[in-house]
Amino acid sequence: MRILAIGNSRENIPTASSLTKSSEAGFTLIELMVAIAILAIVLTVAVLNIPNHDERYWRDNLDQLVSSLNMAQEESAMSGNIMLAQVDSVGWRFLNSAPNGSSINRVTRTDAASSSLMPDVYRSSRWYKPVEIAPLQLTLGGEQISQALIIVIKQDNRQALLERSNNGRFSWTKP
Repeated sequence: MRILAIGNSRENIPTASSLTKSSEAGFTLIELMVAIAILAIVLTVAVLNIPNHDERYWRDNLDQLVSSLNMAQEESAMSGNIMLAQVDSVGWRFLNSAPNGSSINRVTRTDAASSSLMPDVYRSSRWYKPVEIAPLQLTLGGEQISQALIIVIKQDNRQALLERSNNGRFSWTKP
């Protein structure tokens, strides 16, 4: 025979383990501080590993300048139209000149044969950061190149040499 006591069943009696579980719900102050400290360390490491994009932008600017100058040189030589390139501490731009040199106009997409691969090759461009360079104007296409040309370009702690070879091709190198 089985005798049951009302209100005395095991399900209604709180045990020691159920009392401790209810008092440990949530985080302690020490646990929160440890989590914040770990998060701060991870964020510090992440910020230190973010690359400095200045060097990449510097190289991209030099590559764009060289590509534009070479394209303008080739187009000027093929078409017989003289093109002027102005390079200074702010950026570079291209100007179109009539074969007799009487008029100079800024080169636009309608003036230059626009390539589907490089449609804006002659648009005015700016350096990502200002550079140190003596203002320069190059005549492309109509001149006889007798000697190589070397131009020093500086930006912050970087330096490059813009070179024009005897055959009229432009390139840049690190000194």
